[in-house]
Amino acid sequence: MVIETERFLLERRGIILEPDPDRPYEAGGVLNPATAQHNGASYLLYRSVAAEPVNYSRIMLAELHPKGGGQEAKRLDKVALEPRESYEKWQDGVHGGVEDPRVTPLEDGSYIMAYTAYGDGPGGDALPRIALARSNNLLDWERLGLVKYTPLELKGRSGQTYTIDLQTISNKDAILFPEKIGGRYIMLHRPTFPRAIAADHGIPASIWLSFSDDLVTWTDHTLILSPEQPWERLKTGGGTPPLRTKQGWLIFYHAVDGDSDADPNRKYLAGAALLDLQDPRKVIYRSAQPVLKPGTKEEQVGVVNNVVFPTGYLPLRDGRVQVIYGMADQAIGVAETVRPVL
Repeated sequence: MVIETERFLLERRGIILEPDPDRPYEAGGVLNPATAQHNGASYLLYRSVAAEPVNYSRIMLAELHPKGGGQEAKRLDKVALEPRESYEKWQDGVHGGVEDPRVTPLEDGSYIMAYTAYGDGPGGDALPRIALARSNNLLDWERLGLVKYTPLELKGRSGQTYTIDLQTISNKDAILFPEKIGGRYIMLHRPTFPRAIAADHGIPASIWLSFSDDLVTWTDHTLILSPEQPWERLKTGGGTPPLRTKQGWLIFYHAVDGDSDADPNRKYLAGAALLDLQDPRKVIYRSAQPVLKPGTKEEQVGVVNNVVFPTGYLPLRDGRVQVIYGMADQAIGVAETVRPVL
């Protein structure tokens, strides 16, 4: 199968949302939103960061409306989720967060939100972990709680085998597939292993895939997208929910080029990949070059500089797709595939 990277290149269509300093709950930034459609309306579920407490995040709601060649967001000033449960709050009772949602419509007509719950972990320290919520209308959400995992067996280059309890380590960027495959739900996620184990394993933080019968316990963990290109060298992570196309499940993911998380010159870029329709553990294509990289002022200067972070999409009638993405952890933009991809 010959697939041209140019099909997935993204052209900017403008800024959708910027923080409103008169809304304290988002004065620290708006970023990394989910998108979904219900009853003919398109919604944006965006991470809203308060100025005080620092990095305290809620998930807020807005409606999306076409404007020119892009989109504009009309805030509903309605909270979808805010830190409430113990796994979303710190022991100090002040800090915490619900972050970076991705929303997937399921075959039964409901919607599942996967999000990062930034609360106290088993050891008492703040730990980002994956939680789920369900909705029938995108406006009202019922928590399903933290996901659970069967143990992951990981073999190091030294020959040692490690048994990792994924409930006890950092995990982000969770995304569900919109269909069951082989009768099971499928989720993408990005665990970060303890430093010594990661060094022995030898593969940077990467995108994994897991299966579930009940949306509660996840198993059969498989590494599918680890860094390959120089612009991915620090890590890869999930982006948009998988979108069914004739050639495979299309995802736009993020990758980080840099020496470390503390590298002030690191860059977050967007890539594209196609996963096999019947067995998404098989990667049948990934872009050799970024399909979008930081290039505008809003993407290069913000709370975290040099970030484009794809998290949502809107399909267009002509087969092209608009990708909604975070800009420098401060604003939200939209870009569009230059060619039809559906």
